[in-house]
Amino acid sequence: MMNGTVEANNICKGSSRPSGRATSDSGDNNEELVQLSSSMHDFFYLSDEAVRNLPHFQYRGKDLSLLYRYILSPLAVFCVNHLTPSWVAPNAITLTGLLIMFSAYGAVWYYVPDLEIQSDPPRWIFLWTGIAMLLYQTLDNMDGKHAVKTKSASPLGLLFDHGVDAINSIFGSANWIITLMLHPVHDAALCFACVFGPYGMFFISTWEEYHTGELIMPIINGPSEGLLSGAMMHFVSWWAGPQFWQQTTTWDDFVIPFILNFVPSFLVEWLPTNIRNGEIIVLVSSFGIVQEMILKIRYVVRTFGVQSTVCKLLPFVTLVVCALAVGFVDLDIWVSMPRTNLHLGAALFVEMTTELMAAHITHTEYKVGQRWILLPLVAFTLVVCFGWIKAGVITDNFLLIYASSALTFLGFKFAVVIHEVCQVLNIWCFDITTPRPTAVQRMRQGDCTGNHSKKTAKEE
Repeated sequence: MMNGTVEANNICKGSSRPSGRATSDSGDNNEELVQLSSSMHDFFYLSDEAVRNLPHFQYRGKDLSLLYRYILSPLAVFCVNHLTPSWVAPNAITLTGLLIMFSAYGAVWYYVPDLEIQSDPPRWIFLWTGIAMLLYQTLDNMDGKHAVKTKSASPLGLLFDHGVDAINSIFGSANWIITLMLHPVHDAALCFACVFGPYGMFFISTWEEYHTGELIMPIINGPSEGLLSGAMMHFVSWWAGPQFWQQTTTWDDFVIPFILNFVPSFLVEWLPTNIRNGEIIVLVSSFGIVQEMILKIRYVVRTFGVQSTVCKLLPFVTLVVCALAVGFVDLDIWVSMPRTNLHLGAALFVEMTTELMAAHITHTEYKVGQRWILLPLVAFTLVVCFGWIKAGVITDNFLLIYASSALTFLGFKFAVVIHEVCQVLNIWCFDITTPRPTAVQRMRQGDCTGNHSKKTAKEE
């Protein structure tokens, strides 16, 4: 997730360097470039304030994970120093990790299209998913270190890395549901936790960073221990089969005997039974996520007040409440097309999260009221809750059109935002070797072209 970006963006400032993650140059030159860029271009997404603030962004953060400090970080440094050409753009490393995860997601999707294992899928899909998660984790740690090595760190690198991590959340969640062999209907609550638990932790961390100006990864966190644990789960499914997670061996052979050492004998009959291995994984993970979310929310609210902070959580709260409400009233709406609905939720989540990160790096206000992409979901939820529509062809078609439109919009928005940020910082997204003309050079080139055209017309 953000580990590799920690070091890269500690030196992160905009400049006129021809790179994907630019470093600091002279302040006067930055101001000149920003003023020229702003005067020459009317940006669609970036406001004038964002254009002024973007080159001056500096990242602050650290990772307290011992796993990251002593294993993952040294591994990433080795790969950067010995396996990565200096001409490779850091953002290309980030994108490669996402494509690897997408290949694993696609393989699992092909053999288990409806999130429910109805026949034994080939075991290799779990092996590849576990390997893909470890590769993604390593590449995610490498991109920032490579940016430091090539002196190409920039706010674009942080935004790009954050967006890729947000997209990857749904790949991991969907594959975890399948590897744990959870049933979309009978285990609906567990499936909900697998999806919205990582979403919640991700959004709250971004929300905290937006207010505090720094990202502090706890000693146990998702990008380090979380991804490694998820990969281990897939390796178990590859070795023992996903049926292992439906067994109760952990509870019966380890948890119950341990509890009996502390619980009086007359309370034994009150202990729950038949707790599956997969349920233990989800419950323990959910407990850790909720605890960390509460601690972060309490710290931000106590430090910055309620009114200015809690309102920024409204988009994510809206997404969660709508998903719960529709599922409670008519669960068939969600499970009739589980993949489509997962992609819809992912699109809505990625849009609100990347917008929050963009507001952070540009030091602008996160505009909660402009999350128009959520309005169809709110309207749909109200219609379902009032009983005006039930699961069927109409709901399926609406959700399919909604998901397709949201994903299309998100793709165009990403392209435009990346283009505008690159123009402001005078860099390329996937190229750190080819110089990009400065605003002054582009303006002079435009004048020369204009004068040449006028001269040619006059001669004619």
